[in-house]
Amino acid sequence: MARLPINRPMNIATDLKAKTFVDQDINLFDLYADGAATGVGMISDRVFQGCRLQGPAILLVSTGCRFDEVNFGDAGGDMRNLILYPAGDRALGTIPIRDCVFEGCEFYNVGYTGQRAFLDQLLTIQTRT
Repeated sequence: MARLPINRPMNIATDLKAKTFVDQDINLFDLYADGAATGVGMISDRVFQGCRLQGPAILLVSTGCRFDEVNFGDAGGDMRNLILYPAGDRALGTIPIRDCVFEGCEFYNVGYTGQRAFLDQLLTIQTRT
């Protein structure tokens, strides 16, 4: 059974320290800032199922991330609109994610950067205008 689009009412996540989020709406910067306040400079080791994930944000996708039946966001018919290639060896101002699982999630106002292989994979996704 298809999980997308998500048609449920809003359900704002209240426990940003949780390791698993199911059917919740999450502001990515708030999630990142909650961890950064305790010295963790990334979102890691989390599972998101049926979640809406909100920017504005650029996710720096690192190792161990898995995306299953995900809507990466409004690409205006061209996935290149959501992808930013780093010009150097650092991606300052991004939200790093590592070892996270996203199942049946939707992203809003989010762009993506990371290793070339990951970005090239995103480019193969067919979009709708």
